[in-house]
Amino acid sequence: MFHRSHRLLFLAFALALIAGTIGAPARASSAAATSPFRHFKETGHNIGTRIKTFFEQKGGVPIFGLPLTEVVQEGNLQVQYFERAKLELHPEFEPNHYVSVAQLGRALVEGRTEEAFQPRAGANGKLVTYFPQTGHSIRLGFRAFWLANGGLQIFGYPLSEEFTEISADDGRPYTVQYFERAKFEYHPETPKKAIQLARLGAQALDRSGLPAALRRPMPTIQALSHATTGYYGSITERVNNIARGAARMNGLIVPAGATFSFNQALGSAGSEDGFVEGYAIVNGQLEKVTGGGICQVSTTMYRAVFNAGLDIVERRPHSFVINFYENIDGFDATVFSPYVDFKWRNDTGGPVYMFASTDPKAATVTFSLYGFNDARKTKMVGPESKNIKPQGVANWQYDPTLKRGEVRQLVHGRAGKEVEMKRIVTTADGRVLHNDNLSSKYWPWEDFYVYGPGVKPPKGVNVVAPKQPAKPSTAKR
Repeated sequence: MFHRSHRLLFLAFALALIAGTIGAPARASSAAATSPFRHFKETGHNIGTRIKTFFEQKGGVPIFGLPLTEVVQEGNLQVQYFERAKLELHPEFEPNHYVSVAQLGRALVEGRTEEAFQPRAGANGKLVTYFPQTGHSIRLGFRAFWLANGGLQIFGYPLSEEFTEISADDGRPYTVQYFERAKFEYHPETPKKAIQLARLGAQALDRSGLPAALRRPMPTIQALSHATTGYYGSITERVNNIARGAARMNGLIVPAGATFSFNQALGSAGSEDGFVEGYAIVNGQLEKVTGGGICQVSTTMYRAVFNAGLDIVERRPHSFVINFYENIDGFDATVFSPYVDFKWRNDTGGPVYMFASTDPKAATVTFSLYGFNDARKTKMVGPESKNIKPQGVANWQYDPTLKRGEVRQLVHGRAGKEVEMKRIVTTADGRVLHNDNLSSKYWPWEDFYVYGPGVKPPKGVNVVAPKQPAKPSTAKR
């Protein structure tokens, strides 16, 4: 426990914290606040997107310390190590707890039975807060620091009382207290920083078994590629689904060496998720499915991945030429969960950050990829079209959900063809990294109309029997 003189210093420190004179979280500079990335020359590592926002809003370096790694994959989680903490990404808890502080303190004290760790009865006081959840209290300066710097979200519940312990960092004795996510240390020799957080993140990294190479200084994060596709003329339902699909991809991070699955990242895309029925190609036919329009998102991502020279693991073209992607033949990627996916692997030396957005006025969706620019170069060979097959007679399909007298043209027919396209990706010294044959075969496709009650299809067209809607979560187009 504290010496009496330390108690007086600690009380003064607590009052100063309560008054707001010291211990407030560091404010991010205006330059840092406007950039999605920040590089720390002290350790040679970056923070970005949601982690950067959380880091800067919740206390910055004084609370978390400097970054010791980039975002890495650890089991089923994406994490980033800092000197005093480990931040975890939990997309399933979006938005409020997407970024969470790992419970490193709890892991350290597991199995400890000393008196300080024994739960006890307690009560709240003017400078004391008791937590029945763990049977421990925080007092004076530790309590003031806990309250002033994020409380439960950043530090968690106390797991011990105050006691004296030798520091693993410098071998000196300090008054300490363990929390679920941190360990407080009292340093009376530095009054302006009397309470400091132990380097639990650094200690956890030492025990993690992660490759030492992950600690190496890394370059600043740069733009790797951009891609934009247009969806002008899309029906309202398709526009809605494109926006929701792009939002699901925005801000995702793909660690080095990880394989990204579009379907897995998209997750559930049913009506309960805000997606609506739109038309899609299912087994060569046009059907109304929940999530129609998602292929606009996968195609735009594919183009960004292609341009960045990343490893393409799985890609399939559409069955027919889609007019939205005709600016470059054979440059599309279809998805249909769970059968058809778009997958790519991050084969760079660091994480790839993904940004996705839609512009309703311009009717465009854009993907931007950021990461470590290793000077690889991407060359597209082609596209070259051959074996052109003309389209046939227009199709008309009855849709009872349309207004009386309404007619919509959903497909502008296109000739069938085969498209040859290759991609050659080379390293800075000219070595071939990827040599991909990305050919596509499209069947001829006729004009496709849907019509409502009271409409009589014109003569000479092919009248198609209505299709039953697919189950909401099975089709994503």
